Order: sequence, then structure tokens, then C-alpha cells
Amino acid sequence: MSVSKLRPLPSKWLTRLGLLCLALAGLAVVCYYTYLNIRHDMQLITAKQQNVFEVFYQRARILSPAQLAQFIDESAIKTPIFSENRDALVYVYGYDFKTLDPLAQIPLMPSIRETLATYQYVLSYPEVINLYAIFDDHRLLGMMADNRDLPARLQPANRVLNKMEHWFHYFGCAAFAMTHEPCSRDEAQVSDIYTDTFTGRQTITMYFPFDYYEHATRAYRYGLTGVDIAVDAAFKDVLQPYEGLNPTRTVITFDAVEPCRPYHICLSTPLMRTKAGADLYLKWSYSYDDFVQRLLRYSPAFKLYLIALLLVMLTWRRIYARLRTLAHTDQLTRLPRRDILDQAMLQEHDYLMILDIDNFKAINDSYGHSVGDTALVAFARYLHGHIRHGDTAIRWGGEEFITLYRGLGDEAEMRQCVARLLAQPLQIAELPVPITFSAGIIRIRDYLTVPDAVTLADELLYHVKQHGKHNIAYYQGQKIRLVREPTPPAAQ
Repeated sequence: MSVSKLRPLPSKWLTRLGLLCLALAGLAVVCYYTYLNIRHDMQLITAKQQNVFEVFYQRARILSPAQLAQFIDESAIKTPIFSENRDALVYVYGYDFKTLDPLAQIPLMPSIRETLATYQYVLSYPEVINLYAIFDDHRLLGMMADNRDLPARLQPANRVLNKMEHWFHYFGCAAFAMTHEPCSRDEAQVSDIYTDTFTGRQTITMYFPFDYYEHATRAYRYGLTGVDIAVDAAFKDVLQPYEGLNPTRTVITFDAVEPCRPYHICLSTPLMRTKAGADLYLKWSYSYDDFVQRLLRYSPAFKLYLIALLLVMLTWRRIYARLRTLAHTDQLTRLPRRDILDQAMLQEHDYLMILDIDNFKAINDSYGHSVGDTALVAFARYLHGHIRHGDTAIRWGGEEFITLYRGLGDEAEMRQCVARLLAQPLQIAELPVPITFSAGIIRIRDYLTVPDAVTLADELLYHVKQHGKHNIAYYQGQKIRLVREPTPPAAQ
């Protein structure tokens, strides 16, 4: 019996198979690029999120549980005259922690606006749901903005104070009864995220220990001050980050590891640290349907991918190069990102210079991140406009940039070339003073790796920072020289 030979596929089928593989590979690249963009957005958004634990730690330090207890004890009215008072600013309340029954519900009217002013100030923040203090005599006294959130009876998980985790953390040791010094030096403890029984909202509570001597009873009073922080209000910028399509699921959690739901793409990053040292994490997840919608509606890479499919037979090499350039371009300054600099690119050039915008942190702190971004864009344009054709400017990270020069034969040419950057001040309308920079430049040798070259240039940059800023340092033999030499002091 004869065995027939396998017939090779026609060339047109090979071409179609190749195009299909190329199309699938391109789609995979687009998906990965979109994923990286989402992760990059996540890092930018979390970087701008203010640490609410630090903010409310500072606010809670001004609260005085002794004043709160004194106000309730001395108040002639323990319950409101009417069931609902629309003119009340806030409501001061009290509960018996053992019986769970209410002790007081006192509306603060505009006429007594200054009463418990610090409590009203902290409660005015939209993130704060509730302020209260739990005392060692089993009283829970607090303040809320709306009396409709107050229950007829408390529903605590545990009515025994010493069995409360945070109470035991500060007051559960035997030494506390003798010294009245809290058992822990932690400035604040933070609860897990839970559903508040008063309002039904997702909440994080910050606990602060307090103790004071009560002259009326001639006894020490101690306990915990609680600040209930609404998760949706405090973290709205990271939970709903976009005006358009948001992640399918956004979570704030203290768990570093959380299983990803089936058919979801999950991202996680540390968000902030509590005063007790615990890390809070932000987690986004996209269902495949939402990820595809984001890919179709918001990804510039997908639009380029469609163009590439149409033009691949004629100009696939050029389109591929363009996609690679976009993938390595910083979206803010439109300069190449640092990951384009490899060993081969380094050895194609003669000099490497690293530049750092002077006093950039002060710009952000004084004028805001939007002005800081404007300064970065303006400096990138200035840098790109003052280098020659064939030289390369790179956004290295933060306020740092790198320029690569080729075709500079000697030190004199190098100084003449880079001195142009110092010749004219860079002024933008948003800042009262010009933008200046410090830099260090080195000659590229065959034996230098990219990290070595950057380190050497960075040492020169540091030298400039220590010697007046707004200059460029370079090596002349073993000595460090400055492109713009300092003016010698006048003769006596």
C-alpha cells in the first residue's frame, strides 16, 4: 500500500495565516498597552490621593471628650422638643453602652453655634459621618449631622469594652490601672472596613485614646474617641476615577491579597498607610466586557491597530515603527520615555547629560500639580527646541530629563552646544520667576553601561545643586568644571 505525501499549503494560505497571526499578535499588543495605560492611570490617581488618616489624625487631636461629656451632663434638655428640627446645625447624642438605650439627643441651634465648635468643625467635612467617644463608665457620647441616622437602640457587636479589639489594645494591660498610660504608643488605630449601623454606609473608623481627671467625680476618665469616615466620600477620586467608563469593581481594603473574580482583569496598588502602620490597598477589576468597551472607546492604540490592519500589506514596516514610538512616548511631555535608552542607543552617541528642574517640589507645593505639569511641558518643549537635529531628549522621570548628543568632536564643541540651554531664561505665565535647571554631562566611553553613565552624570548634577544651581557641570580631567563659570568676587 502506497502512502501519499503531504501536500504543502498554497502560498496564499500561508499569507493569510501569517496575516491572521499578525492581526492576533497586534490585538494582543493593543490589549496589553491598554492594560499598562490603566495601571499607569491608577498610579497617577493614587499618587494624588491625600492621606485621610493623617488629615483626620490632625483634626481629631483638637477634640475634647471632656467638653462633650460636660455639655451633655449640664444640658437642661436631653431630648428635642420636636421630633424633627430643621434649623438644627447638628445633634449631640448619648447612649448607654450596656443597656443600648439612648440617654440624650440634643439639637445645636444656630444661636449656640460656638458650642462644641471643634466637633462641629470636624463634622463639617463631607467624609466624616459621625464623631463620638466611648467612656469607661459605658457611655457612648457623640455628634451627628442628621438625627434620622440615630437608631432607637444601639446594635454593637460586643458590649464588653475589654473585648473590643481597640479598647483592649490601649487599656487591656494590667499596668494601665496603675499608671493611666495607654498600653500601646500607637497614635491611632484603624478599624476594618464595615457597614455603619447608623447610616448603612461603608465606613472606616479611626480610634484615639484619651484620659483626663474629672474634678466633679474626683476620678480619672478614659476611653476612645472615634471618627467614622465614609469610604465613598473619602476615596471617591480613586473609586470613581473617570468621567466615562469606570472599572467594573473598585475596592478599598486592608487585604494585600484578594482573589480575582472569574473572567476579570484585576489591578492592585498600595494606596496609603495608617498611623498604626497598616497599608490600605486600592483594587480595580474589569470584566472582559468592560475591558473590551474601554479598549474600543478609549484606547488610542486600538484605533491605530485598525489603521494598521488596513495598511499592513503596503506599509506594515512604517506602521510598526510608529506604534513602537507611541508605546515609548511620555503622554505629558511627548518626549520618549526612559525605557528607550539601551546600551546600543547609548553607544551611538558621544555625550549624555542629565537635567533636573530646580525647586520643582516647591512649584508643586506652592502652585499645585497642574502648574507643575505645565512647567514640565514647557521645559520639555524648551529642551527639544534647543538641541540639534539628531540629538535626543528623554523624559527620565519626575522632573528629570536626559539628552544624548552625537557628532561632538571635543570638549569645546560640547560646551558651545549645551551653553545654548543656559543662554535664555524659560518663563511661563503661571510662575513669577523663570524655570531654571541643573545638569551634569559626561563623555560616553565604550566601557560605560547605561546605569554607569547615568550615575556619573547624576553625581555632576548633584555638584551643581550644591554650588548655586542653574548650571551644567562636566569633567575636565579629574576636575569638575562648570559651563557657566561663577563670577569671581570683586577686588577689595
